Amino acid sequence: MSLASDYFLLYHGLIFEKSLDLEPLRDNLDDNHLTIFALIICANRKNYNKFINLESFKDLCRQLDIKPPTSLSELNHIQYEIVDNIAKNSTKNSLDTIHNSLSYLKDQHIINQESYTKLTSLFDYKELNLNIEKIDTKEEIEKISYKDLKANFENLIRDLQEYIKNSELKNELATINEYLNNQKFSIGITGVMNAGKSTMLNALMGKEILGSAVVPETANLTIVKHNPTPNAKVFYWDKKEWEKIENSAKNLESMREFVEETKRVFKDDLKNYIKDSSRFDEVDINDLKSYTSADHSGKKCNLVKYVELGADLKFLSDGIEIVDTPGLDDPVIQREEITKEYISKCDMMLHLMNVSQSATLKDVEFIIDAVLYQNISKLLVVITRADTVSKKSLEEVINYTKTSIQRQLKAQNKDSQLDHILKSIKFIPISGYMALLHRTGREDEALKAGFKIEDTGILEIEEYLYESLFGTNSQKGDLVIQSTKTQLIRLLEKQISFFNYELKLLGKSKDELEAELSELKKNKEKKQRVLFSIKEDINFYKSDAKNYIESLDTFLQSELIELQNVVKQRVINDVRYSFQKDKKRADEQRVKIIVQTAIKDGIIDIIRDYRYKFIKKSQTIGEQCEQKYHDLGFTLGHKNDNFDARGFFQDDFKSGFLTSSNEVLVNLIVKETNNSKESKLNELERALQDIIKSEFEPIVKDIQSKAKSLSQILIDNFFKTLNTPVIAYEQKIKNDEETLEKELQNFKENDENRAKNSVLIHQNIKKLESILIDIKGLN
Repeated sequence: MSLASDYFLLYHGLIFEKSLDLEPLRDNLDDNHLTIFALIICANRKNYNKFINLESFKDLCRQLDIKPPTSLSELNHIQYEIVDNIAKNSTKNSLDTIHNSLSYLKDQHIINQESYTKLTSLFDYKELNLNIEKIDTKEEIEKISYKDLKANFENLIRDLQEYIKNSELKNELATINEYLNNQKFSIGITGVMNAGKSTMLNALMGKEILGSAVVPETANLTIVKHNPTPNAKVFYWDKKEWEKIENSAKNLESMREFVEETKRVFKDDLKNYIKDSSRFDEVDINDLKSYTSADHSGKKCNLVKYVELGADLKFLSDGIEIVDTPGLDDPVIQREEITKEYISKCDMMLHLMNVSQSATLKDVEFIIDAVLYQNISKLLVVITRADTVSKKSLEEVINYTKTSIQRQLKAQNKDSQLDHILKSIKFIPISGYMALLHRTGREDEALKAGFKIEDTGILEIEEYLYESLFGTNSQKGDLVIQSTKTQLIRLLEKQISFFNYELKLLGKSKDELEAELSELKKNKEKKQRVLFSIKEDINFYKSDAKNYIESLDTFLQSELIELQNVVKQRVINDVRYSFQKDKKRADEQRVKIIVQTAIKDGIIDIIRDYRYKFIKKSQTIGEQCEQKYHDLGFTLGHKNDNFDARGFFQDDFKSGFLTSSNEVLVNLIVKETNNSKESKLNELERALQDIIKSEFEPIVKDIQSKAKSLSQILIDNFFKTLNTPVIAYEQKIKNDEETLEKELQNFKENDENRAKNSVLIHQNIKKLESILIDIKGLN
């Protein structure tokens, strides 16, 4: 799958079955066919009926030697193949033809401006990495790993401390260094209960910090961080969260038993744990089992939301944090929500499966959900207890898992995305207990059982983790390095500018210095008025952006209400179809899949549109600011680059919005459909509407809250960047004045040492320019 076609799928939410023979599309890239391609990809889920029923549209498909589509799924399949074909085989001329065709369609009001912008963004010249721009060479540029780049930057920052003289720049350098050294890399660990998570984690960390020694049969999410002094904190449910648990118990038997047990054990003491704001206790790490064990008589684990564990372990000292989740088959659905919340923020995920249990339906659903909906780009499936079966059995488990994924995707009408999911997953078998023996000084036992450390799988897992987190293809590492690089370049350019100004002043007489200071003070007020005007404009834009976020909140609410209607209608349609075709009620499992996929796909689609609107607004503001800066001789970013807001929000709005459990909603809908009658579908529709409206309320609030919170943070950071040139210019004015005054005060001394000072400053400039070249060359 090409970058553009992958983006097309994710951006436009296309779902299709590969039901058509589209081989002829792969050879059709002349101008006439490209013009037809442009028209075909204009159709969307809202207007496709108008297109596919037109004879002229059918004729165009025949010109391409393909069968005209008869459904949205078939149309989506054709569109996907078109985008994939263009992305893989395009030239500058073919992209020009596509852009011109789309522009014509916009001018003819066949598509609106928003659709035009979305479609043209698929065929961006830079993002597609055109074949004509690729260097035809056998030598590949060798990339440096994140850890090596980080070490290089740390050395450069140490060198810079000697040359950065300005106090404000010294503070900037300290901030950059702090940013570089405080990055955390999170690994999420998931699996059903008894999958062997604790044993594998203990082996990775080289100490039995989790498991029977400290946290047996853990029922809570545990976050393991590096801390020189081992410590533990337990965090309890707050009142709102507990209220949600109690509401869920009204409709789920397993939850009802959990709530009744908790109330029976704690009675009036419950209010001492469940507070308005989440209470937490620091506890003795050796007593942690009384808070986290599901089998402990005190049942405090029922009240514990999650645990933070600090450990002085080498594995964690690289900035690694581990999120160890409760079993996926936990009856408390709020724990599943917390798991998804944390997993959505993890840099990668390890999913463990017991070799003797193969892949459960819960395993498969979670894997699919992680890759398709939680934006997990790196997923390692660890097959545990590999020492208990043969290599042939291990292969059978892996193949069975892949087949189960395919079967479940087919049930969800998403089997076309099988390749995408399997490419995101790596499988590694492990003998966790044997690895633990090696790592805790009991290697003789493992060797006696016939297992060297190389045979356990733990080394392969470690290699995979370190390469994914810190290697040459580390996505987060690349972002950290590029951000550090940008900040250091900006700082160096400012310090070199200050040194050049000092060098310039050394060549002036005292009268010339006094005249320049007088002129600088005369112009200072004028410049400050201009800067004040720019800041006022930026503050206005910021206020406008925050008002726009409020309007986006209304957009979200409206779209989520429409989604409720979609969910209801899909269920009603399926029930009606079952009565008409099979003369019986709708299949329970199919109804569940319909509800779950409708909600997930709908929310993804809505957030994608929200992100598009958010970025579009930011783009407009950025271009307006860029123009104002340009009029004053400033630049926003690199001189030759046009402003692009997408660069500010590359990885935002892509995960964390699908953490709510829909189990109560699904159960209530299934219950209604199981009791439905063909003659009373209107009553079913009204009942479903009431159920969906009621159960959607917390989902709507959660999504609105997350979108608004994230948007406000992004807007603040965005405007901090937009303000950077103003702050830098103000700093320059202040620095120039201070430098001039200092030069005048010390004129006699400086005059006597003019040659020496000039040489010293010149050497500093050359050194900084050399460092600047080194930094720009680091990739």
